Amino acid sequence: MKKRINSSFPSFCILVLMTVLLFLGERIMAQEVGQNIGNSKFLLISGEKVLQVNKIEKDGIIHHLNKPMLRLFRTRSKISNGTVLVVPGGDFSSIHTKQEGIEVARFLTKKAYDVVVLDYYIGTESNIQNLAENDVLSTYQYLKNNFEKLGFSNSPNVLLGFSAGANLAAKAVGRLNKGEQPEKIILISPINMDECMTGTVYPTIMPPTNPESELFLLVNENDQVENKTRCIDYYKTWIGYDGHAVLKVVKDSIYLAGKNINPTAEEFQLKHFILNSLKTGKILKTDVNPATIPTEGYNKGRLAEKLKLIAHNKYDLILMGNSIINNFEKTQYQEVWNQFFAPRNAVNLGFSGYRTENILWNIQKGILNGQSPKAIILEVGTNNVDEKHYPTRHTASQVAGGIEAIVKEIRTRLPETKIVLLRPFPGSYDGPNPTSHRAILDRSADLISKLSDRKHVFYCDVNHLFLNLDGSIKHELMSDWLHPTPLGAKLWAQSMEPLLSQLMNDKVLDTEINSNTAIVPVSKLEQDSYNWWDRHNDVLAIKDSINPEIVLIGNSITHFWGGKPDLKYADGRARKSNGSISWNNLFSKYRVLNLGFGWDRTQNVLWRLDHGELDGLHPRTVIIHIGTNNTSQTPNARANTAEEIVEGIVAVYSRVRSKVPGAKIILMSVFPREEKPDHPRRQLINKINIKLEQFALKNNIKLVDIGPRLVTQEGILTKEIAGDYCHPTEKGYQIWADTIKSILEKE
Repeated sequence: MKKRINSSFPSFCILVLMTVLLFLGERIMAQEVGQNIGNSKFLLISGEKVLQVNKIEKDGIIHHLNKPMLRLFRTRSKISNGTVLVVPGGDFSSIHTKQEGIEVARFLTKKAYDVVVLDYYIGTESNIQNLAENDVLSTYQYLKNNFEKLGFSNSPNVLLGFSAGANLAAKAVGRLNKGEQPEKIILISPINMDECMTGTVYPTIMPPTNPESELFLLVNENDQVENKTRCIDYYKTWIGYDGHAVLKVVKDSIYLAGKNINPTAEEFQLKHFILNSLKTGKILKTDVNPATIPTEGYNKGRLAEKLKLIAHNKYDLILMGNSIINNFEKTQYQEVWNQFFAPRNAVNLGFSGYRTENILWNIQKGILNGQSPKAIILEVGTNNVDEKHYPTRHTASQVAGGIEAIVKEIRTRLPETKIVLLRPFPGSYDGPNPTSHRAILDRSADLISKLSDRKHVFYCDVNHLFLNLDGSIKHELMSDWLHPTPLGAKLWAQSMEPLLSQLMNDKVLDTEINSNTAIVPVSKLEQDSYNWWDRHNDVLAIKDSINPEIVLIGNSITHFWGGKPDLKYADGRARKSNGSISWNNLFSKYRVLNLGFGWDRTQNVLWRLDHGELDGLHPRTVIIHIGTNNTSQTPNARANTAEEIVEGIVAVYSRVRSKVPGAKIILMSVFPREEKPDHPRRQLINKINIKLEQFALKNNIKLVDIGPRLVTQEGILTKEIAGDYCHPTEKGYQIWADTIKSILEKE
């Protein structure tokens, strides 16, 4: 109980006492921080008061967690230098809260920083890391929206993580879009950075595609080789994505408490690293892009030879680029050249080892003078990010800028010529698996894909040809992991042939058209209640602005569920979706793009993927449901066998995996169709699904089958679930939504 102040106490003493108390109240370290939070130093992630604080054991570690919560510390300084969200380390089943949380907070509050320490989910459950990652993301977003309410400084806002906490911090930042990221992210000895997405060789943890944060990464020299290598590659990718990053490799593990292998070397002290990271200002980048400055290449003799050739001959087709193009002059590639290019009066202007700036030099020196080809095939970029043979490595935007400069030069000099702009190939000098080299090229591909106007510039992506389903390079198609073999070059030419023959306005030169129609890309086949071409153009118009977190790919079953693009009849009138309630309940908190097209078969989806619908996007999840229309026989397309349909579905999966390597792909079994289980079509679908299950099991792919939930115990598909025995009703869609929801919540 508070004592009353004696009324006879001199008034000036009361005034002095109140002043002192107010002064001390501002100076007390780690006091209550929020103006509207009451007297609690602890909050739930939602902002509510904590009723039971997580217990820190005598070893300074939390071994059992009640609920994720925030520990709030306010600097004793009147002016805060910023707010730091600290994510302590551990092993995902415990948290080193004292040493890597509270001790860090005490240290930083003395340096005039406000601090929040996060207790995140720990345990042994299979999805515990996903829960913990969501804790970090939710906490960061809560703080970002409540700085003023908490009485914290909002600039700079910093995310600092140790070991497992650094792993979680990196994952969380990777999910943040432009404008949402912290000003700085400090990662101290992150663990498990070498983990890959299930069934792939693609890293689980990648930088955001537009890194605005400054990254400060500390790596231990004595760490496991795979983890250390991946940490360094993460740093290189961050820079390659046009971000600012600092890497520090130290000789041994170091801790805030001062347990330092080499305490005399101040630069190895953790406190020193953290403070330097907090104080380092952002480096202003130059506006000059070196990849756009014409620079003479090393092969002057070849340039002179090609200039002479160009001066005396006119060509209808020109191939420009680096050694990948240059290789067509080698004996072992002549069969491919003679089949696909020589009949079109083509010339090879590929230069081994050349970068964008060297190609620009060649153009300015007249290598296109006097020419008016129907088409130019442009392949360039990989040498710009080669760090083994060049003193400088260009970033993704610099590579894209260099390619754009080449395209502009061609368009200016040859305004009637069509340009086939190839996505940079997926190889590198580092082996079959993706490294920063491929990641930077993939990011540059996102940017150059937007150069396509589908009138004069045509983006062409054949990278799926060279990749296994897990993302590794096919050795038989790239024996040195960089250059296509003769077989790889042939497959590339065959894949490019439909577009090239269209632009050259001549006949298709590929004599080996696959008999399986399910894997041969084709545009609209069937008439339907909507305009297929309008929907395709609508997708291209809105996809970048949506920047979807989730993409659905399929036929009318997906199309009629809802979402964007808006559903329309052929005459443009709005159409009501069949599953709006379940759609809104499931997807309302996500940015979603619906690539479902009524009557589409696998071959139609392949065409749409080859024509830009997924290019440049970075969804976290892609849901594929396709194949049912391949069971139909019409005047426009024959029915396919179960084996052919599965091959078509696999081709769709392969395209998606190549285009969005960071996405989790949910592959759906084909939904049951027709009322009774003995119907021939239903039996065909059952065969398809059995083969799909075998494929998914073999390749460790996520396959989801909701068929048993859509039919009765006797296998009857009722009108209550699918009114026409094909397309789900609201109730049918709700079954699909419930299944997808449970999967998304585990991510």
